[in-house]
Amino acid sequence: MNIKEIHEVFEAMVMNDSQWFKAAEESMRFYTGGFGTGQWEDSDLQKLRAEGRPPLQLNIILPKVNLVTGVERQGRSSWKARPVESDDENEAMLSTALLYHLDRNRKLQSLFSRVFKDGVITGRGWVDVCVEPGKFYDGEVNIKRESWANVHIDPEAKTQDTKDWNYLARSKYLTLNQLKKMFPDAAGDLTSVNELITMPEGVNQEVGSFYRNAEEISPAHHLDESHRKVRVVEMWNRYYEREHYIINKATGRISPNGFKSKNAAGKQIMELKAIEAGIDGQPQTDFGVISRVVPKTCLTITAGMHILQEKKPNPYMHNQFPLVPYFYHFEDMGSTVETFGLVENMKDPQREKDKRRSQMLDIINRSPRGGGVFAGNKVSQEEMNEASTTGRWVNIPGFKGRVSDFMQQWSNSHLSLVSSISAMETKAEMDAKEISGATDPMMGVATSTKESGIAAQTRIRQGMLTLQEQIENLDMTKSAVLKQAIQNMQQFYTPDKIKRIIGAETEKAESPEEEMVVNETIQRFLTNFEKFEFDIVLDKGENSPTMKAAKAQQVGELVRNGFASLFPLYVELSDMDAGREILEKFEQERSAQMQAQQSQPMQNNGQAGKS
Repeated sequence: MNIKEIHEVFEAMVMNDSQWFKAAEESMRFYTGGFGTGQWEDSDLQKLRAEGRPPLQLNIILPKVNLVTGVERQGRSSWKARPVESDDENEAMLSTALLYHLDRNRKLQSLFSRVFKDGVITGRGWVDVCVEPGKFYDGEVNIKRESWANVHIDPEAKTQDTKDWNYLARSKYLTLNQLKKMFPDAAGDLTSVNELITMPEGVNQEVGSFYRNAEEISPAHHLDESHRKVRVVEMWNRYYEREHYIINKATGRISPNGFKSKNAAGKQIMELKAIEAGIDGQPQTDFGVISRVVPKTCLTITAGMHILQEKKPNPYMHNQFPLVPYFYHFEDMGSTVETFGLVENMKDPQREKDKRRSQMLDIINRSPRGGGVFAGNKVSQEEMNEASTTGRWVNIPGFKGRVSDFMQQWSNSHLSLVSSISAMETKAEMDAKEISGATDPMMGVATSTKESGIAAQTRIRQGMLTLQEQIENLDMTKSAVLKQAIQNMQQFYTPDKIKRIIGAETEKAESPEEEMVVNETIQRFLTNFEKFEFDIVLDKGENSPTMKAAKAQQVGELVRNGFASLFPLYVELSDMDAGREILEKFEQERSAQMQAQQSQPMQNNGQAGKS
């Protein structure tokens, strides 16, 4: 891809995401309640200020978001690698140990929860699975959160899985010094960021109609003038190539690596047959060549109008985009795709509440606090202004009625209006619960004071149904991320590095035989990249305080009904402050009771002997 094609695609991606980015930034404002105008539209805010009315913000979105993210944190899952074939059991166990090490060092549980929160607020979250320089030459597999504001999706994406996407882009604004450090060969001779936004000679600035009608690229779109930064675009794209593979006709197994030409594959077959002939005197395996069109991915990096890195093959053998998405809602609308979070549907209830409360406060501020009625020609303007600071004075020229009647009518009308607004407030609170899914069952609100533990668990599980799809989407993200991480370890780690890792996570081998098994497992793990097939299994936990309390209630009922041996479990689930002391005392009493029971038959036997 030349610079023209790259920016054509990138501009299409930016345009396709423009509405979503605007909504996402607004959602973040609504969640935090800050950033300039906060939850108010700028036009409404200016109008209120001009009228001297209070623009209140009573954030109902933040606690709802925090509740949903808290539910995810309390139900975190553990994971392990499960082999597809039985002879890969040891490699799967090794993979699980490596994931445990990665989780402990990179705090993956907290990272996934943060990505989930991004999705709850904006609709999208991103995870970067990469390999970075480490203490040793073999590098370190890393998993990082990427900001939702930096990534653009394929305009023609129809699935959540990026395996079906043709493009994925990440963009950031960098200074010239940052560029030179990251790309010394490509940007070393540059003297200013303005050079980077100048279209190279021989390149037409007009963009074609690859995705949209011909329009003009604005170089200024790639320059942050105030901070002297240029936009760096990391463009991943998928393309297709024909490759040739060696097949064992007897077993049907195909070689993991392909060849650019049939001749190259044929030469490899001749070498394999020569090796067989050298061992047995006669080659036994019947090899053949098959051709396939396979997907490939590559990376191009641009700074402004210049290419820093051109169509570099994907450095990762798994051949996937290293940026893995999380979508809170991903809806195929036919011609387009809509992605949105929890906050999007709560904006209107939030706006309604803010405006309603502001109106109520304004009514209260304008309500009578003493005062009176006067004819306009009897009181000076200065006297009226002074009086109005302590009460509500009304200027009615030629007024001849009773002041008490007028004031009573004034108060009744205001009280009636405030009462109506209060009723709307109650209805709005119910709407917010229903829209967000943060219902009473999810929040742990019991329907009865005599509710059993089983009933409590059932109620909470029912409340969790509203988040089932979103949690499953997160599980998909976790599985894709962890699988890429293992594959990166297979590609970049050395046997010594893996030994250092598992030595910290497991006990050392106690015999030469165990050491041999470990070495063979590591060797198979590193060399059988294509042959070792595995799935990531997520084990759901029910760790919320409410669930533990419900379980404790169930176990407590069993203890009271004669199952005294379950008392330690009851103490553990109850999270008692003095749990350890209680268990120690329980064990002492149980030991003393057992000794007494054991000595009783001996005493009886002694008495029988005397008899």
